[in-house]
Amino acid sequence: MSSEARAGLMRKPGPRLKVYAPLKFVRSGGHGKKSGYAELNLTSMVDMLTILVVFLLQTFSASGELLTVQKNIVLPEAQNFKDLEQAPIIAVSRESVTLDGRLVANAEQLNTENTVDWKITDLHDQLVTLKNNFKLLHPSEPFAGTVIVQADKNVDFKIVKKVMYSCAVAGYANVNFAVQQKTKGGG
Repeated sequence: MSSEARAGLMRKPGPRLKVYAPLKFVRSGGHGKKSGYAELNLTSMVDMLTILVVFLLQTFSASGELLTVQKNIVLPEAQNFKDLEQAPIIAVSRESVTLDGRLVANAEQLNTENTVDWKITDLHDQLVTLKNNFKLLHPSEPFAGTVIVQADKNVDFKIVKKVMYSCAVAGYANVNFAVQQKTKGGG
């Protein structure tokens, strides 16, 4: 094949429409010269930044607190304590028993029941589910069996005993109680 034939088949890359279009502005390169100034809508960017900052400030905890106490629970005070690790939280108030904010039992009903079986069935079943999920998600890690109990200081011990028994039967042998730090001023 001669060099002229090859030149006819191979063309210089570039726009082809300009040559064949009957419109004058297409052949001249488009609608005109492009502006080097790009308009930015800063209002929406500032709004988004403000929302992110407020969200981060609300979720940030400088002390590393893992626990928020429910409104209807008054924690007992203690002088000796250690920081809690992340674990399922069982809240025991005068009205209800909850696991991570979900109702599992009515405390008044638990207090009036005189049963031989101390196990709270719904609490036990949900704890077993959490334990099985942990084992599935972390097969190489041992299960610590830690649970945090937030018990109101005026709740009958019978209810706390049922909660502790349900935890033990479900495989949570390490029961930590949430307390408030006692002030060092004799109060």
